[in-house]
Amino acid sequence: MHTRYVFCCSYSHNVASKGKFIAFVSAQAETDNPEKELKPGIDLLGTVDELFIDTYDRYEPSNDPSADNCFISTASIF
Repeated sequence: MHTRYVFCCSYSHNVASKGKFIAFVSAQAETDNPEKELKPGIDLLGTVDELFIDTYDRYEPSNDPSADNCFISTASIF
């Protein structure tokens, strides 16, 4: 099962014109077709004026925190 996240903000957040919203749909891509994986979340939005799709590499630490006391979070690099 794919986990998707939908976030929306608007004029009240001072980021969009009145009557408009900015929405983010995100997921951890599990295939080479991120557009298809994001489609169920995008379909929740209704009519979309512009759509931007981008992917980012995700990095995970390779150290053993219990051995070196260095706790590094997983990160995506933009």
